[in-house]
Amino acid sequence: MKKTGDLISKLFLREVNSLPPSIKLPAFEEANPPRFNYGDKLRWISIDEEADWGTVIGNFYNYEPHQRCWMWCYLIWLAPNSKSATWCQFDTAWEEDLEKFDREDAPDFDR
Repeated sequence: MKKTGDLISKLFLREVNSLPPSIKLPAFEEANPPRFNYGDKLRWISIDEEADWGTVIGNFYNYEPHQRCWMWCYLIWLAPNSKSATWCQFDTAWEEDLEKFDREDAPDFDR
């Protein structure tokens, strides 16, 4: 039997070969500052009232391929009573998908 490489390597190479030409890195001095700060309470913008929410514990500037631009992405520590908290403690979200969340029954939490 002729060995031609494993399937995983072939899939990876196919994905790499299908990437668009090099994307120009952003000029960070021209980037907008992040809209949200560490410790801010945020929730995902949603049409229903049960959107996940939590606290900002980090952010990074990254290329968003669907928007074809560089934007801020946030690392969110989900609140214990957030709907996804039963199976996930942390999540990431693009800045445009988040909004400040000021609920009186949204206490600080400690796990």
